[in-house]
Amino acid sequence: NYSELLLLQIIYEENCTMMLYPIKVILFSTLLEISTIHAFNQAAVAQFRRRHQKIVVGDGERSSSLSHYQHPATTQLRLANKRRVTPTKRSRQKKKRQSLETLTELETDLHARGFCYVIGCDDSGGAGCVAGPVVVASCCLLRPYSSFLPITSSEYSSDSAVFESLVSASAMDTLRNVNDCKALTVTQRQEIYDVVRSHQDIFAISVAHRSPKEIDDINLTRATQLAFAESIETLVDKYKLPFEEIYAIVDGKVSPKLYASQRQQSTDASKEEEQLETYSEQQNVPNYFSVRPYVNGDAEVYTVALASIIARVERDSMMQKIHEQHPLYGFADHSGYGRRDHIEAIHRLGSIEGVHRMSFKQVKGR
Repeated sequence: NYSELLLLQIIYEENCTMMLYPIKVILFSTLLEISTIHAFNQAAVAQFRRRHQKIVVGDGERSSSLSHYQHPATTQLRLANKRRVTPTKRSRQKKKRQSLETLTELETDLHARGFCYVIGCDDSGGAGCVAGPVVVASCCLLRPYSSFLPITSSEYSSDSAVFESLVSASAMDTLRNVNDCKALTVTQRQEIYDVVRSHQDIFAISVAHRSPKEIDDINLTRATQLAFAESIETLVDKYKLPFEEIYAIVDGKVSPKLYASQRQQSTDASKEEEQLETYSEQQNVPNYFSVRPYVNGDAEVYTVALASIIARVERDSMMQKIHEQHPLYGFADHSGYGRRDHIEAIHRLGSIEGVHRMSFKQVKGR
């Protein structure tokens, strides 16, 4: 460079041997510093190329071109392949419809253990809704499967005449289609609902609901649990089912506290036990029966699937009546769920007292 040439020119013109050694030292140190900086830059460039030159584009495919920007989706896919997990969440994957054998497996086992009355419970209109009530249904089989529903295909083909004494062939075909209500069409749900309602000697049904005002007052979770308890208690009391033969299955992660209205809260444990014993003696019933939560029960247990269908049809009927009173909101279409068209209607027309859940974020202040 220019400084080196200038120093060489001074040496040449002066021809001074005394200055030659220190000038050489200065030149050597300068060149050493330049070479060190150059080597560092080369290492940084090589590291940059290693990071950005080989970016995973697909399964096994690589790009040889240098990229200065890495798309977030590409980064997520690269990390997913590195960790050997699928980038799509399992909860978002479409669930397959269960077979009839799978749906009835748990209840068949409970019947063999002495629980003759398995009560399935499910709700409709939960956290996804911003309007309308939450509806809970309970369903219990009063007869064993062998008396009205052939489980396997071999039983259905060979012994179908035996089952016609309780249900018709068309009703039998309809009951074999029972599954999670979200996997069925509106027509299929209505057909199953009509068959269940028309055979009260086989299916015990109870429905309870909580209004939007009650949901706002005590929150959705507590309102739903109270509706679950009311539905189960009503069914047991109506059909006078023996507690020792009852096993209730509630869809979800939490099971309700039953017969809480008859149990007065007390801080004294002994006094509470005396109250429970007194109540049991007066009503001539045991203190409790088995109730368990079952996650995804509406897709894996037959009576829970029936309860989900009943609750859905009952709530859709309620929302249809609300639609007739307020047709501009489209309740018959979205059934009170927080869809975009429903939220836009709330912003445009305002919320309806007694219909919308005023404590919900999408409705609050509208």
